[in-house]
Amino acid sequence: MGTSSAAASTSAAADDHAAPPPGAAWRPAAALSGEQLAAALLPDADLPTGSTAEAPAVASTATALDPKAEAAAQQHPECAPVLRAMFERPAGSVSRWYVTGNNVLANRTQIDVAGLADGLSRERFEALRAAVTGGGCTGLRVDNGKGGVQLTVEPVPSPGLDVPAVGFQVRTPTGAVTSPGGLTRVYLWAAVGDNRVLFLTADDTAHAPALRTELVTPQLKRLVAAVG
Repeated sequence: MGTSSAAASTSAAADDHAAPPPGAAWRPAAALSGEQLAAALLPDADLPTGSTAEAPAVASTATALDPKAEAAAQQHPECAPVLRAMFERPAGSVSRWYVTGNNVLANRTQIDVAGLADGLSRERFEALRAAVTGGGCTGLRVDNGKGGVQLTVEPVPSPGLDVPAVGFQVRTPTGAVTSPGGLTRVYLWAAVGDNRVLFLTADDTAHAPALRTELVTPQLKRLVAAVG
């Protein structure tokens, strides 16, 4: 192999492990209060045709991870950012479930908004992006009280968004004869300054669940407008 070919191969290998592209530019914005976050959630009047919201929005009083999730984060530090994204609900965060069509699993979307002040939002975002798109976290085992369950973590593209965001999915085997592929949960973690919004939907893996852009896009625009 010639020098130029070797250099090209080395460069390509380096690119494989390079930091992921930055995506949308970071926008400075202060963390919103609980009341402001609740007001920033999509209201009934702004929902797309065929969608409804479950009321009322629910505020969180939690400040830490579930003990089992915390134990898994200690055992698998490379996946700790993913576990935080899945299970951490900061005090003052507000969430609401939205239903598009029939009220079945695949048609349900949870939107959770939270203020993460003092740079914590960007810290959480950068750590999650590195874990998901940088290949640091591809799977882990979590104690479920029944011998443990294996989670498989995969990145999900989230192009075209105006705010920094990380998409990922987590597949979990269920053992059910009718669901041999298990359950897939799809997440989108997006940041608007010191505020984050987390989207979640789920369905049988065979059905390839995906988040609904008709809910994601207006919710992000509404949160951006709320921070000014």
